[in-house]
Amino acid sequence: MVRRLLFALVLVLLVVLPAIQTNESKYIETRSVENLALLNASVETQPEVSEFSSNILLSTDDSSYPHHVEVSLAISDNGTLFAGWKESNTHDKAGIRVSITKSVDGGNTWATPYNMPMFTNGTTGQSDPWLVWHDEVIYYAYLEYSITGPYLSQITVARSDDYGTTWTPVAATHGDFFADKETMAISDSGTIYVVYDDVDTASPLGDANVRLSRSIDGGQTFQEICNITEQDPWRAFPYISLSNESDPYVAWLYIEPATLSWGNIELSKSLDGGNTFQESQFINSDGNYSTSAPGKITLPVVRFDQNDRLYVLWADGFDEGQNSFDVYLRYSDDYGDTWSERLRVNPTVQGNQWNPEMTIGADGVLHIVYYDEQEGSYRPYYRTLEFTGDEHDNPVFGTSIPVADALTSSSFTRPGEYMGIQLDSDGVPHIAWSDGRNDEMDIYYAHGIVETSSSLDPVIILAGASVIASIILVVCVVLYIRKDQRVNATD
Repeated sequence: MVRRLLFALVLVLLVVLPAIQTNESKYIETRSVENLALLNASVETQPEVSEFSSNILLSTDDSSYPHHVEVSLAISDNGTLFAGWKESNTHDKAGIRVSITKSVDGGNTWATPYNMPMFTNGTTGQSDPWLVWHDEVIYYAYLEYSITGPYLSQITVARSDDYGTTWTPVAATHGDFFADKETMAISDSGTIYVVYDDVDTASPLGDANVRLSRSIDGGQTFQEICNITEQDPWRAFPYISLSNESDPYVAWLYIEPATLSWGNIELSKSLDGGNTFQESQFINSDGNYSTSAPGKITLPVVRFDQNDRLYVLWADGFDEGQNSFDVYLRYSDDYGDTWSERLRVNPTVQGNQWNPEMTIGADGVLHIVYYDEQEGSYRPYYRTLEFTGDEHDNPVFGTSIPVADALTSSSFTRPGEYMGIQLDSDGVPHIAWSDGRNDEMDIYYAHGIVETSSSLDPVIILAGASVIASIILVVCVVLYIRKDQRVNATD
């Protein structure tokens, strides 16, 4: 009897348990207890934002300028957060100065903000802040124009090697007209690219072209190397991103000169370091709905993920039935030669949704933020987007979560053309935006509060269960044999 039972149990241990069938009808080898311990120790958790922290006011100094809008956000390798914005006497007109502050404790507290240096001895106006962290250096790009003293119109790039204690500003552009609306990107090798629109203010309708400037010495000097849209005027509001091969891709808005309406998105790429650009593509040609609305002009956002999938994110009036703005996204898996259908990011089409910005995690998940305006007020919302399936073409959106814990009146028509979002090393989103809750425009900040969900493979769980079952069976066999031996000895 004992021998038969042993034989049956051995069959179970050696044949059935080592092969656990997964839902893909594949089999895996049962792991040992030691291997399972190592697997459990190395399992990562994926953060899922359930809400956002209490909002923190960053623009704490109203002594010179009451309004603060258009914020850029950067994060260093050690987690230091930098936020920069423009300051103005009004909520919807030109900037006068740009400021900066930083947090060294994950956004819990922030330093007193201060203004960035002027490039000349005269008085300059400043606007359009853009921050990028690279290789232990924080770079701050901003527009400067002369108020007193010699004529000046340029994009200034200031560099700090000591986390913002001191700055070295240099002239980054040398265009023909008024330099405006720059964005900046830095390659892994340290090449700095700045794109901006060069606006001929003397033209009856303000003609503009998109130009590119480059630095190969860490921002000490810049050279104008390409007028990207020289043959195609009425282009402005450029946004630059680099592929994993460090090729520059630039998207911009096309302005309809007859109506001065905005919203059509064009994109071009360079395969020679920005010296020349290929013929541009019309990204939202399926609708071609240029729409004009106060304060709703937004930059098209360009990003690459770790697999060189190219994304373009923007807002336009594609849904004519609603007569409002929505946020859309397209992607390309062949470097912009072909594109997916457009995806609407905001879950509701009522009201206006605009000013999108995004960053992409190491896992390929898109983290998107945008303003949502409903019934006379607005605030920023955060939403994730993940593509699943064998071809990564099945979009799975997360819940749309409010970031601000107060509303901004729609009477504040221009919160700027962008806001800031960055992920820290734990994948937690940090967001800064323009906010009018105090009857003036201010800069506020919040970070995501996450619920960690284990990414433990169900197969590992099954394998662990098999090991535990094996141990239990072995113990039962040993106890039974000992009992049987005692009975035989008694007999």
